[in-house]
Amino acid sequence: MSNTFDNAARLYDLDYRDQSDVPFYAAYAKHGAVLELACGTGRISLPLAENGAQVHGLDFSPGMLGVFREKLEQQSAEVQARVELTEGNMASFNLGKQFPLVIIPFRSFQLLTADEDIAGCLRCVKEHLAPGGRFIVNCFMPKKGMRKWCYEEEIQWERDGVVCKSYGKQIDLKRQIIYPVMIYEFGENERVEEPLTIKYYYPRQLKKILRKAGFKIVEQYGDFARGPIKRHAQHKGEQIYVCEVAK
Repeated sequence: MSNTFDNAARLYDLDYRDQSDVPFYAAYAKHGAVLELACGTGRISLPLAENGAQVHGLDFSPGMLGVFREKLEQQSAEVQARVELTEGNMASFNLGKQFPLVIIPFRSFQLLTADEDIAGCLRCVKEHLAPGGRFIVNCFMPKKGMRKWCYEEEIQWERDGVVCKSYGKQIDLKRQIIYPVMIYEFGENERVEEPLTIKYYYPRQLKKILRKAGFKIVEQYGDFARGPIKRHAQHKGEQIYVCEVAK
């Protein structure tokens, strides 16, 4: 099953990715309540809770949530009391409450590839957003020549006896979906694979989807330092949209 990271959940945090998004989300969270969709192992949620926010994390992967819970047990009682976790599908959920901030960080929105799931997720976000609240979604900026997403197996990083590789299995140019596979090698000839299915968007497309779902974009950035969105073919950038419910 793709996009769950159940096989390699315990290896996920070995990838020391850029952490500049953490203070970005913390600036919006302040000391209010936050709903993080696709919270994974808590890379974003835990720092927000440590900073005083009440955080509810939802994720589809039991393995990722299991790692999150283990990390949470190492926190103080005060931080533990600020975190609530739910195993669920971000395309269809009902938590019975609203939040002043809903976030889908680290491009996780792109893991939804079916139109009904994309629409369902945004509908659920809207239902769970408190009056005057903010919704923040992050997607990567696709480059021209997306056919290059089909590539042979290559090493991404090596750390603590683990070698992470990936290869681009295929691409659906019409539906704008890529199918990378993450590979983790460790121990004596142990190897696990995590197949991914990721939809990519160009800015005009993502903006149209957000507006059709009833959101108004109030801020937009191309990186977590709040720089502008860049469309140059060689730019490896982000799309970050801060939204509110349109009136």
